[in-house]
Amino acid sequence: ALKRFHGSSEYRREMEDIQRECFALDGEKPKKPWQLFTDRGVRWQLITVIVMTMGQQLSGINAIYFYATYVFEQAGILAEKIPYVTLGTGVCECLTALSCGLLIDHVGRRCLIIGGYVLMTLWCTVLTFSLTYQELYPWVPYMSMACVFAFILSFGLGPGGITNTLTAELFVQSSRPAAHMIAGTVSWVSFFTIGMLFPFIV
Repeated sequence: ALKRFHGSSEYRREMEDIQRECFALDGEKPKKPWQLFTDRGVRWQLITVIVMTMGQQLSGINAIYFYATYVFEQAGILAEKIPYVTLGTGVCECLTALSCGLLIDHVGRRCLIIGGYVLMTLWCTVLTFSLTYQELYPWVPYMSMACVFAFILSFGLGPGGITNTLTAELFVQSSRPAAHMIAGTVSWVSFFTIGMLFPFIV
């Protein structure tokens, strides 16, 4: 399977990594989630995963999806076509998350994550101004629509595509299932919090 995935010349290095990790574990049993919290050896990895997962949910991507219909209405898109345009935003996120997987080793995780958040901040700022002054010029609503797509593309290329892979990369096999459970729990708790609080903020 590795040979088919990596090619006949590259798979040996991956196989050696797997064997080294297997020997290093030496039959160690999988850890429970609460054991990771008490293990000082994985403290910074766990903090990184928790902060990145919370950041992904609290980044504003859900707010952008919440406002997308309103922004598209203001841009003059017909009401019956708005669901298809909104679906297009989801397709954009999927495509950029996939392309992020191809770029991740060439550009680097740090660059993609920081660059993604910087671009998301930029597009949020432009979107705020365009929503505030959209009555002044007829082209401003279209700029708002472009900001929504640009924000989603930036999210997919950075935080959306990298955050979930970090969990597998930062932990050895014995800690990985527990780390994924913690990351998943943090993600859904953050998502639930956004869902409960955001309507009141609006």
